Amino acid sequence: MTLTHPLAVVLVAISVWWLSTGLVLAMVNRSNGPRGRGLVLMALMTLIGAFGVALMVWGAQEPTVLGSYVGFFGALLVWAWHEAAFLTGLLTGRRRGECPPGLTGIRRFRAAWEAVSDHEIAILVTAVALWFMLSGSANLFGLAAFGLLWGMRISAKLLIFLGAPHAISELMPKGIRHLKSYFKTDRMTPLFPVLLAIAAGIFAILVVGANRATQAHSVVGHTLLATFMALAIIEHLVLVLPISDTALWRWAMAKQERANLAIRPGADGVSALKEGGPVSVPNTSWTAIAQDTIGKRKD
Repeated sequence: MTLTHPLAVVLVAISVWWLSTGLVLAMVNRSNGPRGRGLVLMALMTLIGAFGVALMVWGAQEPTVLGSYVGFFGALLVWAWHEAAFLTGLLTGRRRGECPPGLTGIRRFRAAWEAVSDHEIAILVTAVALWFMLSGSANLFGLAAFGLLWGMRISAKLLIFLGAPHAISELMPKGIRHLKSYFKTDRMTPLFPVLLAIAAGIFAILVVGANRATQAHSVVGHTLLATFMALAIIEHLVLVLPISDTALWRWAMAKQERANLAIRPGADGVSALKEGGPVSVPNTSWTAIAQDTIGKRKD
């Protein structure tokens, strides 16, 4: 089976999604502590991001299968820079604290925007720069991949802000755990079916595009994008269903966090490349319940 076979492309995309998410999480978790560690990580990620831009530029000039893969992987490296900057807490927004209690409506939206605005503006600037650099090129699947990641991130952010019952996860790094106070988890927003329908429509368009493509690089490019679109849909569903994602990336968590999980049940959650990452939430431990019961009996 060659790398142009649709099944091979799907397997590559899923593997890269799982590994890249875990590696970013692992590096961010291991950079917790002195601020200098985060800066060292971002220096490394800046080199990786610059390499990603170079890959996107090269891939955009090559209407070949290799060009589609290279452009796609380059977009993931550029996106990894943004994720690392966000998850470390070095690039979020000017509001660093939790959401003030009692805020509703537009005031709550403004507070949430202030908590993430710097990062969102940075992504916008990157997208515009990439557009000017790559538009008109022969192979735009790398640029399309970056646009897809950005669009589904915005969709997930809206879902979490407006209402996602299970938008809480154990995987969120310490640097941005204050953002959980901006999440709305008491109900599911009526906008969810609309967002899901839009995502499903884009997925269908990409699948049709892959089936109708006559050139190998176009088949590969559409299939890569369709696979990532399917993964994004799954991640959206995880936000509203009682399903935990912790097992997928437990290896990327800090040792102390893994130790805490060993003595308490897993939490429902959402993945780290969605909506800027999940948030840790305390769980009721069976050990704690037992100790509390014993204490009451002694009294």
